[in-house]
Amino acid sequence: MKKIITVLIITFFFSTIGIAQSLPYSDSLEHYLSTTTSIQKKIISLNQLGAYYESVSDYSKSFSSLSKALELNKNNAFPSELIKTLNYMGYIYWHKSEYDSSLYYHLQALKIANESNINDENLAFTYLMLGNDYYDKGDLSKTSSYYYNCLKLADNLNNISIKIQCHNRLSKLYFKMKDYKQAIEHVLKSLKLNNNEYDIRELGVSYNNLGNLSLAIEETDSALYYFNQTLINFKNCGDIIGQSIASINLGDTYLLLFENNKLTHLLDSSNYYYKKSIHLNSIVDNKFGIIYGLWGVADVAIKKQKFNVALNHYFQALKISKEIGAKSEEAALYYKLHLLHDRNNQTDSSLYYIKQHLELKNQLENSEQTKQLLRQESKYEAEKIIAKEKAESEKLRLIEQEKNKWKNIIILIIVIVSIVLSYVSYISIKRLKIIRSKNKLINKINEKINAQKKEIIDSINYAKRIQEAILPSEKLIHELLPNSFIFYKPKDIVAGDFYWLEQKENSVFFAAADCTGHGVPGAMVSVVCNNALNRVLNENEILSPSKILDKTSELVCNQFIKTELPIEKTMSQIRDGMD
Repeated sequence: MKKIITVLIITFFFSTIGIAQSLPYSDSLEHYLSTTTSIQKKIISLNQLGAYYESVSDYSKSFSSLSKALELNKNNAFPSELIKTLNYMGYIYWHKSEYDSSLYYHLQALKIANESNINDENLAFTYLMLGNDYYDKGDLSKTSSYYYNCLKLADNLNNISIKIQCHNRLSKLYFKMKDYKQAIEHVLKSLKLNNNEYDIRELGVSYNNLGNLSLAIEETDSALYYFNQTLINFKNCGDIIGQSIASINLGDTYLLLFENNKLTHLLDSSNYYYKKSIHLNSIVDNKFGIIYGLWGVADVAIKKQKFNVALNHYFQALKISKEIGAKSEEAALYYKLHLLHDRNNQTDSSLYYIKQHLELKNQLENSEQTKQLLRQESKYEAEKIIAKEKAESEKLRLIEQEKNKWKNIIILIIVIVSIVLSYVSYISIKRLKIIRSKNKLINKINEKINAQKKEIIDSINYAKRIQEAILPSEKLIHELLPNSFIFYKPKDIVAGDFYWLEQKENSVFFAAADCTGHGVPGAMVSVVCNNALNRVLNENEILSPSKILDKTSELVCNQFIKTELPIEKTMSQIRDGMD
């Protein structure tokens, strides 16, 4: 399975939150620009106008507005606004996969922030963007450094928006490093901060991360769910690149499903989403995304034995890779072309492309060695700075010690007197220390218990949200069964009881199910059983209630047989699972 694209979309927050959303039209800004005489207000308005045009994917107008702001602020009279301008100009280049240009503007923004002693959300966002730049250039060490700098500053500023984005980016980074435990922890932190849909776009990013994690462990049903949620969220906020990423990942998922099931319609679905991604990326001129769309269409063509179609799409992807300097993708495409020509017994072409692949792969490895040396050099410079700071600190300590010498005699007298008094009060002090130590231990234990209790309750509440999501809505119930009502009273926050309602053709199917157990175990069983009912009705198209129940039982059995339990024990557990 080819590399999954995890390029994520980032929302830029100016000092006032949600600028793009607060400007549904650009006319008012254009009018204000033509009437105001204040240079500062012109710069602010041009930055806002650039943000607005970026939000609707009009990068040409966005860059034009930002260039005007840069020209008015070329003397750095308003450093905070200059940082915003540079960050957004880099962001537009990042959208277009021109990562060297993106990095240039973001490094300029960092330079202005350091020179102007700016330590606010503008600097935090600069750290975030630099992390993205280095991620796409393959320098994961610098990526990690900038992301954690961003998170630390966002924590100090209590900037929820940037913290949401940063946890999503760290999840992407750990996924890249195949540390799935850390990846899951960070995406869950992002979702927890975003639990009231504070940022719809970042909610889509979180779903995309969960989809990639599901796909990595071949949980294709979960992957499809999360990638479809990703697509919905990005459609709702008008994010074209986000939609293209979700489409690529849906194409990858359907291709994996085809590998497992060999069903032609899965291959058609994969091809549909790859082509949709090409179309979306073409709208915003995102060449990096177009590469992966072409790559996917070629992979599907090979599965369909359409080798000329595959060859044409691989060549198109290779051409774009060379144009934008995507060396890693170029090397991988050479290898794809080698395999395709080898399959067709075209020995000379096959040897040529494997040679190109190996040469470029060696160049990339040498490039990584150079990056490692640069990282060591940076570490050395950092250690020199730390050593210098320690020397200065020691010098100040000695000066302070010299100033306080005259106090030593008095201190000595006090010490002698204290020794005498200490002998008398020794036992009392010792007892007091023991009591304090025990109290401190008790307090720590209580704090730990309270923290664990909070984590458990938070997890159960989140499980409740998931369980509620599978229940039919009251609106649907009243539409299908107008004179009905639902009385649902779980014993705990989550429960093993659930109700189910679906319409198929002219029939309405409903069920009230009681799963074994209460609380979280029961809720987990209810999700499995609900999913089985949906699959029987929608995928198998069974309309007889008795056959629906039989098929549901079969699916639930098959699901639990995947465990390592003996079959007899598993079957027993399943028979007791749902009434």
